[in-house]
Amino acid sequence: MTAESRLDEYQVKAEALAEEIVGMIPADLAPTTTPDVESRGRMLQHPVSAEPSADDSVWWQVDTYVEPVQRDGASEEAAKAIAAQLLADGWEHTDARETSEGRRIADAYGKDDWYVEVTWVRSEEGKYETIEIGVLSPKTTRGDHDEIHS
Repeated sequence: MTAESRLDEYQVKAEALAEEIVGMIPADLAPTTTPDVESRGRMLQHPVSAEPSADDSVWWQVDTYVEPVQRDGASEEAAKAIAAQLLADGWEHTDARETSEGRRIADAYGKDDWYVEVTWVRSEEGKYETIEIGVLSPKTTRGDHDEIHS
């Protein structure tokens, strides 16, 4: 028997959470353009079976790309404001890593099997400062979501 998929529920919650996190950016740093958002169901790249199954493990992922007001330190300030609110809301800081030779910092947070990653950039003259927000739902079964493939 196939377990019931919660993917539709997770999609709604992930998209709302991503929007809520963007709203945590202080007004003086708020983006002047609408953030780019990618929202999609995901599954492992190499599932056990070549044929997708309703029992495959999947999750919903929302990636939001924000360009805050362009001034020195805006990305870091926005990330700190987001972090403070997430921590106040019971999220636990779970990981941090640097990429792009230390210019990009990704902070990760977890709560109730949900995962949020906030990536910000260090100020560098002549470079845009961006913030990327990733929201990943808990895993569920694929169910009848035939459009989700690895």
